[in-house]
Amino acid sequence: MARVKNYEAQVYAGVLGKVIGVYMGRPFEGWGKPALEEKWGFVDRYVHEDQNVPLIVPDDDIAGTFTFIRALEDSGLYERTPDAFFGDTWLNYLIEPKTVLWWGGMGHSTEHTAYIRLKQGLKSPETGSIEQNGKVVAEQIGAQIFIDAFGMVAPGKPKLAAELARKAARVSHDGEAVHAAAVVAGMVSAAFVEKNMCKLLDIGVGLIPDDCLIARIHRDVRDWAKKDKDWRKTYDRIDKKYGYHKYGGNCHVVPNHAIMVMAWVYAPDDFHQSQAIINTAGWDTDCNAANVGSVMGIKVGLDRICEKYDFRSPFADRVIIPTAEGTRSMSDCLLEANCIARIGRKIMGYKAPSPVKRGALHHFEMPGALHGWMAEASDFETRGQVCLSNVEGQSTRGTRCMSVQFEGGPGSPTRISTPMLPPVNRKRGGYGVMGTPRLASGQRVTVRGVGAAGSTGARARLFARLFVPGDDIEPSILYSSSKKLAAGKPFAIQWEIPSTDGKPVLDLGIELTSSVKIEGSILVDSVSIKGTPKISWALETLTASNGREIAGWITDIDMCRGKFSDEKEDVVHYGKNMSRGVVVTGNRDWKDYAFQTRLSVHLADKSGIMIRYQGLQRYIALEKTADKLRLVERLYKDTVLAETRCRFKIDELHSLRLKAAGKKISAYLDGEKILEAEDKHLGSGGCGFFFENGNIGIRDASVSK
Repeated sequence: MARVKNYEAQVYAGVLGKVIGVYMGRPFEGWGKPALEEKWGFVDRYVHEDQNVPLIVPDDDIAGTFTFIRALEDSGLYERTPDAFFGDTWLNYLIEPKTVLWWGGMGHSTEHTAYIRLKQGLKSPETGSIEQNGKVVAEQIGAQIFIDAFGMVAPGKPKLAAELARKAARVSHDGEAVHAAAVVAGMVSAAFVEKNMCKLLDIGVGLIPDDCLIARIHRDVRDWAKKDKDWRKTYDRIDKKYGYHKYGGNCHVVPNHAIMVMAWVYAPDDFHQSQAIINTAGWDTDCNAANVGSVMGIKVGLDRICEKYDFRSPFADRVIIPTAEGTRSMSDCLLEANCIARIGRKIMGYKAPSPVKRGALHHFEMPGALHGWMAEASDFETRGQVCLSNVEGQSTRGTRCMSVQFEGGPGSPTRISTPMLPPVNRKRGGYGVMGTPRLASGQRVTVRGVGAAGSTGARARLFARLFVPGDDIEPSILYSSSKKLAAGKPFAIQWEIPSTDGKPVLDLGIELTSSVKIEGSILVDSVSIKGTPKISWALETLTASNGREIAGWITDIDMCRGKFSDEKEDVVHYGKNMSRGVVVTGNRDWKDYAFQTRLSVHLADKSGIMIRYQGLQRYIALEKTADKLRLVERLYKDTVLAETRCRFKIDELHSLRLKAAGKKISAYLDGEKILEAEDKHLGSGGCGFFFENGNIGIRDASVSK
């Protein structure tokens, strides 16, 4: 196949197609075609408001797709990543029953079943095999729904995409489910260079055995479509021969793959029509629409995704990806696309591009990209009107900007914002939400742009909205100093986030004000976040509001309580009944810093603190055992880097400190350096606490340089 052109743009189109499909199909997942047609006739738009549910939700289709692809980069072996490592990736990023998956139970959820096998010590592909789990469980839909990104990292290489897809799929699936995954990954890969749908379908089915059931489905559906000329007639044939009544389990791959083929055949060059068909057909709508959307997004390209309907503005690229590691818990489609493309460039041997706009977090360098920025038009204090769009030109460091057109006046501020943390202490769309903030006190935010027409006399300032515990308490807002704007003049607003007493930052925003009535606009060129965090957590910000969850922290605990009656100082106790529990925050932007706390051991086989945390199987720990303090690197197994003899009395508080400076890791006990070692593998990551088979008490936690 030909060399791929516009690689990053095509990956972004595929990611958008995937996410649009999930958001469109999620409100009626599991509905049948008759019920959908009775309510809406033809589902050709977002209907979340009709169902009184949010549009932007966490969903296993999104979270699994953008999480499991990380195996290739985490292994450092990319296309040579061994089968077993894909299972190790699950153990690194999943917390039962909180992150990524639908946790339906053993034998009910195929993925949960495989996860339990992994915890029992089995390795992939045995964990997903028919021999272990039976044919019905092993052939459910999950392998197909998580697989699109494995096609995106092998553009124009469908055989390689199918090979990677099989490795990833077999963690949890087998048989026809793996064949379906290979087809989808192969079609995604081929769509980068082949834009004819008939050829794409031929390529996809050519990657699997000719005599398998998925191949037979392709032949049947395409033959029926030629005869029927009406997708509803073809649907009836599919339902009769391959419908849910023929295939058991919770959500079998066969019926759903069949209607995906139908949507591609009947709307080979029309993104909107393909989404309308696949969603109106019903069954596992979010999964099916997402797979159809990823292929169609790449095939038709960015310019044509919204040619008939504005799919993009309502969510402005926002995605929620709750995993055991919080860097991308609140993310956006362009950020995810760039992460996938970074892996793909390594696999394909492409030269890495220069950092966009000097490494800005938000750079707006793709048509339509908004990085999650939205107007806060519903805010009671925001009286003005505002419209956001992505425009070409006026960038001092690139080619595109975010245009903010606004109306305002005295007492009528205009606010726009983007989330730094997923929704706190709520369930969205049936999936739990945990995450860590992308922005923290001590870090510096820089927003660069240009004042455009009508902006002269207006002022701009940044704000950070903080989470405050309590359902009836409004979040508090911190503001930067303001900058006066002038038409045609560049501006830069720099702001170091002040102390928040450990309260996590929910949103970062820009507020525009004017002392007189004004209609103007600004062009935002880039948004950067730099620097080492400086955080001191008050005890109340370390306490779980419902016994299990802490805002801004990722938790795997069975208990959280205050001090015991005989303890002299206030502490927060965390406990895990069996195995290892964690309470972690921060992200992979954190590199050189120190994490310090006062910690007591109440009853735990092992406990301590962690830095450079990149998931449950990737971090450096200062670990307290019964009689030792040890520096331990966990990289899918524990390696002791240094150790010394040490005993603590029960419930006696001791100061523990871990400091990272380049490759040098230093450990301190009660102010004295006791251990030192070298970090050879990680380089960055968050921090937190761990405890094994028992509980610890902590207080006075902080992060600093």
